[in-house]
Amino acid sequence: MFGTGLSFIHSILRNCIVILILVSVCSGINAQDDHYWAQQYGAVSTLMGGAMVGGITDNSAVYYNPGALAFISNPGLSVDANVYKMDKIRLSNGAGEGMNLNSAQLSVYPQIIAGMVNLFKNSKFRFSYTMLTRNHGSVLINARYTRQAAPTDPGIPASQQTSFVGVFDYVNQLNEQWFGMGMGYPISDKLGFGATFISSYRGHSYQLTNYVQEVDYSNPNHVFRTETHDEAIKYSTFKLLVKLGLAYNIHPWKFGLTLTTPSVGLYGSGSVQRQNSVIAISDNPADMTENYLIMDRKKDVSASYKHPLSIAFGVNFQTEKTRIALSAECFFKIGTYSVMKPGAEPFLYPSTYADSSGVKNQIDGYLNVKVAARPVFNIGIGWSQVLYRQLSLLMGAYTDFSSYSPTPSSQDLLHGFDQFDIYHISTGLSYQRQKQTLTLGFTYAFTPNQKVPPYTVINQDPVNSGDAVLSSNSFSVVLGYTYFFAKYSE
Repeated sequence: MFGTGLSFIHSILRNCIVILILVSVCSGINAQDDHYWAQQYGAVSTLMGGAMVGGITDNSAVYYNPGALAFISNPGLSVDANVYKMDKIRLSNGAGEGMNLNSAQLSVYPQIIAGMVNLFKNSKFRFSYTMLTRNHGSVLINARYTRQAAPTDPGIPASQQTSFVGVFDYVNQLNEQWFGMGMGYPISDKLGFGATFISSYRGHSYQLTNYVQEVDYSNPNHVFRTETHDEAIKYSTFKLLVKLGLAYNIHPWKFGLTLTTPSVGLYGSGSVQRQNSVIAISDNPADMTENYLIMDRKKDVSASYKHPLSIAFGVNFQTEKTRIALSAECFFKIGTYSVMKPGAEPFLYPSTYADSSGVKNQIDGYLNVKVAARPVFNIGIGWSQVLYRQLSLLMGAYTDFSSYSPTPSSQDLLHGFDQFDIYHISTGLSYQRQKQTLTLGFTYAFTPNQKVPPYTVINQDPVNSGDAVLSSNSFSVVLGYTYFFAKYSE
């Protein structure tokens, strides 16, 4: 007989495969993308919690509120901010009792590069351009469990006559870049209107390899058994969206209101691959009656990804030395849709597997990639205080709630450990001279510890596996530099 661990895993995996096919879904996939406020833009804005909708005074207004561009009079203003970031994820007992899942990734990327151009002399219109990293994530996890045994005499317990290997390899990487051209116009000396036209590139790659193998020497037929779950998804998309903004200034108060349209897809292409199997090799045919294999792959598949409608509001209060800012943004729901929906023509072994499982009519959804998003409301607060002459202290905090919305049979792993709410805090210093500003600071983001089911089971004794405990945190160094080609004036 097989060990308890493998039998238990076999039962769970087989049932999951059948359920997945019955509902015709390969589930939604997100990597660091269920969080709309994962990134902030501009060093000062980042260190003040991204609370810039109502009081932005530099060229990151092209993202936060294009209406504020109307009041920026420096045609040569530029903003350049980079992020040096360490992301850590830990899932205690995430692969079975005593088997932890860990990811620690260091990344460096340009947060925002922006500038202004003077297209028309003596015109009230203000024009700005930007390139920013809208989403950036990388999760890499490797976990192994090995127990090596050798053939022994019948007096040795069966559990000591079993060799067992469990493997879990997981890669989820995302890079989304936004390129924008903004325009601002002062309707009056207090009210400004603006719009930013954005084109977006999104590249996403996901791969999971999860298998267990067992050689049971206690069985006189010397059985070898392996159970495998593999999938790989890769796609890229191009889309357009527009951000509209109003800015109203009445000293010492500033107010802002923005609306970001849902995205419109221009082009997208990707590939999907899946394989699930249970294969036993034995001298006894009865040990191989439950063998099966299902696999399929499609490339050059049409792909799309949606950004939701959102509305943001901000208020800013500023005196000679103190500044307090508050912003909030509501992201609307996105119903379930297919990122990719290729027709499936899977290879099946045995050929009667679909009939015997009762899933023949649903097999076409084997490669479907579905996603949905629930509504989210985030809020941020920032504070700035002049310490001495041109030196200011910056502090901020904001929420970053997850938009993850499971479909009836979602596989959580496909969402890249990204289904949980994140809280951000930040602090730093900004030094401002006549034509330049240098900003340096630190941000910390964390997910409170919480119990979740194990993401997989690769050890030999899954019966004793309890809840897993997920925790995540990230630490970033933010460096920003702003140079004013013209004389600075607010």
